[in-house]
Amino acid sequence: MRCVAWFDTLNLIDVFNYYLILAFLVSTGIHIRTYRAIVGLIFASSNRWPGLLKLVKKHRTILLGWPMLLTIGLAFGLMLANSLAIRLLWASATVTFEELRARWFSLVAAVLSGGLMLLLDGRAIFRSIHFDRAAVEGDLDKAESWLKSWMGSAVRLVTFGFVNPRKIVGMEVQRLLVEANWIMIGGMRRSSLRIGMQLTFGLSLWLTWAFALRGAT
Repeated sequence: MRCVAWFDTLNLIDVFNYYLILAFLVSTGIHIRTYRAIVGLIFASSNRWPGLLKLVKKHRTILLGWPMLLTIGLAFGLMLANSLAIRLLWASATVTFEELRARWFSLVAAVLSGGLMLLLDGRAIFRSIHFDRAAVEGDLDKAESWLKSWMGSAVRLVTFGFVNPRKIVGMEVQRLLVEANWIMIGGMRRSSLRIGMQLTFGLSLWLTWAFALRGAT
C-alpha cells in the first residue's frame, strides 16, 4: 500500500523530464553506433579498396545529412524546453496519478500517449537498424576488381569512350552511399515519430496542469 500511495503522489512532469534525458542519451547512442558502422566500413577501404577510396572521399559527406542532425536537435530541444519549464518557469507544476484519476479526459490522453511513447521508444532500443555489411562489402569488392581489371580500359576503347567503367563504378559507389544514408534516414523518421509522441505526452501533462490544476496550487 505504501508503494501505491507513493506512486500516486509522484510528480509525472518531473518523471517525464528524467525520461526525456534518458531517451535522448539512448537514442543518440543508437545513432552514433549506426553512423560509426557505416563510416567504419567506408574508411576500412584504405587497405582493402585503395582504388575506391578516392571515389568514396568525394561522397562521404552524404552521411552527414540533415535528417540525423534535425532529429537529434529536436530531441535535445524538447528535453531542454521541458527542463527549463520545470526548473525556471513553472517550478511548482505538479501532476500526479491521483489528480489524473479525478479527470478522466486527461487520464485517457496521458495513458494513451504515454503507452504509445513507451512502445515506440522500446522498439527503437530493442530493434536496431539492420545494415547488410556483407552485401555492401561484396559490391565494393566487385567495384574494386573492376577498377583494377584491364577489361575496363578495353571496354572503354572498344566502345569509343561511350562506356566509361570508372564512371559506372563511381555511380555505383554513390548509390551505395545513398542507400546507407537512407538506412539512417529511415531510423531518423522513426525517431521523429518517437519525438512527436513524447511531445504529445508532455503536452497532455502540461495542459492538464495549466487548465485544471494550476489554480489549485
